[in-house]
Amino acid sequence: MQIQKKSFYDYNSILLSFFIITLIITFYKINYPLFFRKYFHLKNIIHLGNQEDFFFRSQLISFGNTIPIILYSIIISFFSVFVFEDANYIVIDASLNLNLFQKWILFSLPFLLLIILRLIIILFTLRFIQLTVKIKKIFIFNFLRLTIIFSLLNILSSYIIYEFSSFDFAFGYLNIVKLIIIFVRPIILYSYFKRISSDYISKIFYLIIISDFIPSILLYDNLLLIDFFKYLISLF
Repeated sequence: MQIQKKSFYDYNSILLSFFIITLIITFYKINYPLFFRKYFHLKNIIHLGNQEDFFFRSQLISFGNTIPIILYSIIISFFSVFVFEDANYIVIDASLNLNLFQKWILFSLPFLLLIILRLIIILFTLRFIQLTVKIKKIFIFNFLRLTIIFSLLNILSSYIIYEFSSFDFAFGYLNIVKLIIIFVRPIILYSYFKRISSDYISKIFYLIIISDFIPSILLYDNLLLIDFFKYLISLF
């Protein structure tokens, strides 16, 4: 296999970005070890935890649940901007006055806003579907957990493929896996709730379709995020 040669530069920005990501992960693991395992431990991801777990009795808006969302945004943003920069992708041309660190911080915003938008859609849908508070929390937390881990695995594997091939091939792989996730995540959520709460399964089905599957299809195009990023950098 012939490895494609790529140019690497702006080491200060890369090192600073990596240091901040490492610092946040370390802080989270030390101060919220139980939450860290619930989000990132393979066993809990596969089994999606237990509905009686403290994890589902916690508040949605808390540091324990907010930090993973921030990590999701900045890690995906770092790899995305780094690849765009390295591949000299056209979206970067409008931001030549910004260094890699500034682009990383700026590009984190669309990803953060996207996951917040997804949560808002779920919360809005839940206003019209009668479920217990406990079931609502289970759904939201498991949606977050699956979204974060699937997205991180997708971006990391896409980055590895990019290192050994080309931007176009890795970007195509990213889109294909993202499409697979759109179908797999609802199936996993439905199967989980069918096992633990069959009384609400019809409502859960509608909740998954309305608040997860349909928005995922509508927001599937990754170029929407790139266009939003281009709009942000045009403000500078």
